[in-house]
Amino acid sequence: MGLFTEAEEMAIEAWEQTGDRDDAMDFLHQSCDGHEAAIYHYKGIIFCADNDTSDGEQYLEDCGGISQPGDSFGQIACRIAFATLLVAAQYELDQLIDQLEEAA
Repeated sequence: MGLFTEAEEMAIEAWEQTGDRDDAMDFLHQSCDGHEAAIYHYKGIIFCADNDTSDGEQYLEDCGGISQPGDSFGQIACRIAFATLLVAAQYELDQLIDQLEEAA
């Protein structure tokens, strides 16, 4: 599954579960934190290899840095995968809310 398909599905689920922008953002954060690419090193490495992670890397840099002392390659990949998913899902949520507001 591609990044944007996954992010769109996560955004739809977050909105359906909460119906509120702030709560949906919290839901997305939890969903991304529990995503297999954010948990399992192998999945995180594959995710990073298969997707453009530039936005996630920038997000982490804005938050203080991509890596922490003592991190393994797998830990860094999982952190980047989490941030990439989060940024993409937040974007998709914003797009969904804009569409719903326009339709109303």
